[in-house]
Amino acid sequence: MIGRIMQSGILNIDKPKGLTSHDVVDLIRRATRQRQVGHAGTLDPIATGVLPLCLGNATKLSEFLTAEEKEYRLVCRFGLETDTQDITGEVLKQVEGADPGLEQIEQALENFRGEIQQIPPMVSAKRHQGKRLYDLARQGIEVEREPIQVRIHEIEILGYNAPDLEIRVLCSKGTYVRTLCHDIGRMLGCGAVMAGLVRTKCGDMKVEESVDVACLKDPASVQQHLLSPDVVLVKFPAVVIQDMEIRSWMTGRSIRSGAILSATSEYPRDAMLRIKSRDGRLVGLGKSLFDSSQIARLGGDLEVLKPVRVFPQPFAAKP
Repeated sequence: MIGRIMQSGILNIDKPKGLTSHDVVDLIRRATRQRQVGHAGTLDPIATGVLPLCLGNATKLSEFLTAEEKEYRLVCRFGLETDTQDITGEVLKQVEGADPGLEQIEQALENFRGEIQQIPPMVSAKRHQGKRLYDLARQGIEVEREPIQVRIHEIEILGYNAPDLEIRVLCSKGTYVRTLCHDIGRMLGCGAVMAGLVRTKCGDMKVEESVDVACLKDPASVQQHLLSPDVVLVKFPAVVIQDMEIRSWMTGRSIRSGAILSATSEYPRDAMLRIKSRDGRLVGLGKSLFDSSQIARLGGDLEVLKPVRVFPQPFAAKP
């Protein structure tokens, strides 16, 4: 029976080195015998670590997982520059015996904390005139790219054994960590490439809680590791609505203030919320049109929560 029913939920996969993110998607499609599988945030073949996969109805949530903050553990190798900004590319510059020293490295890293600008690498999936940059790069074409703004929340040195610097980075979505290595090397005057990468976190999903894709061979093994979006998106406050309001919600109608039974915490206007039934099922995501303190004082028929995602087949919470 399980093989004939579409499976829905989120997998926290530990992507192995050498596979593309799409390779992992294909493996899970074969294991589940369903097409509705997608990843939420590309990892390059050189990288390992957390790769969130969305299955079935949970594919509606991929953009929310892609938008999560990411944490990485990476190795910058000084003395090299390549056309891909990582160790797999063609060498463009080489500096023998590169060793900028810890003091200079720490000073350089100060320039990469907070809001920074990056020029997307030619091997990225960003589009230029409708074409992926990596497709242009394969044709030997390099184009001018506009810088983007990202945020480095934390950057910490974990170890240094010249020419390799191991660092931990907590950053916003859209950050190119290979470019971070490249730019650090440029600032130090010796060049640098990314020689290793592990994504240790994506939002609340951690690498130590991830599953080896080799263990997922069939629908039953996949089902055992499926996470409910209610667990993965726990950072969004939860609002419980009356049973009689569920049917209206399923048709895409906004929620009235009088239909709200409880909330897990206070929330501001425009907050993203998990919308739940009284028995704990996740029936969708909604955006608040007022802050929670205002809602408590409003009349019962005023619409206060706007649907963002609706789940006709609600997700049960898992411990």
